[in-house]
Amino acid sequence: MARRAGTHYVVSAQALDTGAPAYFAAGGEWSPNLQDALPILGEVERDELLARAVKQERLVCDPYFFEVRVEASGIDPLSTRERIRAEGPTTRIRRPDTAGTP
Repeated sequence: MARRAGTHYVVSAQALDTGAPAYFAAGGEWSPNLQDALPILGEVERDELLARAVKQERLVCDPYFFEVRVEASGIDPLSTRERIRAEGPTTRIRRPDTAGTP
C-alpha cells in the first residue's frame, strides 16, 4: 500500500489540566479539537512553533509535531495513533451505571 504524503504539520501536546490531547491553534491558543489546529506548511515555521510550545509548560507537556493532509473536509492525520488521539477510543467504553445491560 502506498504511503500518503503529508501536506502540512500540526503541533500537539497533552493538556496539563485535563490530560487530553491539545493542538496548537491560530493565535497561540491550545484546542482539544484537531480541526482547530494551525496547519503549518514549512519546516522553519514548524520548528519555531514547536519551540514556542515547549515554553508553555504551564499549559501543556511534551509538545511534538506530526504530519497531516489538509483537505476540503478538514485536517486528516496520517498516522493511526494521531487519528485515535483526535477521535477518541477505538473500543466502546461501558459506563459503570449500565454494567449489566447490553
